[in-house]
Amino acid sequence: MSEELGRRSTLKDVARLAGVSPATASMALADNPRISQATRAAVRDAAAQLGYVPHAAGRALRSQRVGAIAVVLPHSSEHVFSHPTLTALLEGIVSVAAENDLSTVLSTSRSEQDEASAYRRLTLGRQADGAIVASASMADANVIELARSSYPLVVVGRLPHLPHVTTVCLDDRHGGEVATRHLLEVHGVRRIAHISGPLGHQSAQDKLAGYRAALVAAAIAPDPALAVESDYSDGGGYEAVERLTRAGTPFDAVFAANDQMALGAADALRAYGLDVPGDVPLVGYDDILLARYASPALTSVQGDMAAVGALAARRLLGLMEGHPAPETLKLLPTGLVVRRSCGCAEDRATAEASLHPQSTTTQQRD
Repeated sequence: MSEELGRRSTLKDVARLAGVSPATASMALADNPRISQATRAAVRDAAAQLGYVPHAAGRALRSQRVGAIAVVLPHSSEHVFSHPTLTALLEGIVSVAAENDLSTVLSTSRSEQDEASAYRRLTLGRQADGAIVASASMADANVIELARSSYPLVVVGRLPHLPHVTTVCLDDRHGGEVATRHLLEVHGVRRIAHISGPLGHQSAQDKLAGYRAALVAAAIAPDPALAVESDYSDGGGYEAVERLTRAGTPFDAVFAANDQMALGAADALRAYGLDVPGDVPLVGYDDILLARYASPALTSVQGDMAAVGALAARRLLGLMEGHPAPETLKLLPTGLVVRRSCGCAEDRATAEASLHPQSTTTQQRD
């Protein structure tokens, strides 16, 4: 298998993995009714495992271009445009598309409970030559269906259950680790509360994993009571602090998985008569524009989402031309921007950016 994955897969590779002849594999990929449904499913699974794109499909894609790429965000448009990280991602994608004379089609969901509607426009008619899917949950079966097709696809955000899909994302595990380590080593706190994002999303799990790894490295057993799941909103951050306080869970610092939750947490701490950073040092994530203008200015993990979007778009253009990406997974660096909310006296960028080769590894890290 490893030798097959080191080069461009062929129809023979797919047939061998599925246990059928190349002719049967070809007819199965073409949905020939003469081939049983079970055989067609086995061949599609083999093709997905090998990342195989039929040459005929590739030629059709090149000859029947519509001149657009799709960006699928399985959230409501209100959610998308209220989150600075998603707008930065779109900025990067649109800039690369425009440079290549391509339009960008944005597909969102009708509601937060209806992820499928964001994908339906792609399947109902050919509106784009390829798709970038971002901010999908790990349970989103629509991504799996796209990955099984011959449709050029790039995913923004790690999906370990789809290791052969071209993926671009921030090194969120490192981001969670560096934020927690700063609080432990520089400010001497021990009981750090972590307000996570929705744990159905891999990025939230990666930040949580980094937080726990920093604690373990400092010989501190992670306390499950200190990890509170929330929803990336300022109200969610406020409510998370209330939950910790009502439960009587002692904490001496807070690390929130995005800046909106961090700012909401700061409001809640003040409502309980606690000073930031005098009583409770606070660190956020994403380094949105509002972080530097907050009072006190918010220490935050920084990652360039516009660069993520631009790279995802370039990888998609390569796939549309029939050129596989040089690696399956690309992690872009994260680092800590230190401001006053954590208790530091001066604003500065630390030297903790994940610029070393292993943090931008091409290997899938589960």
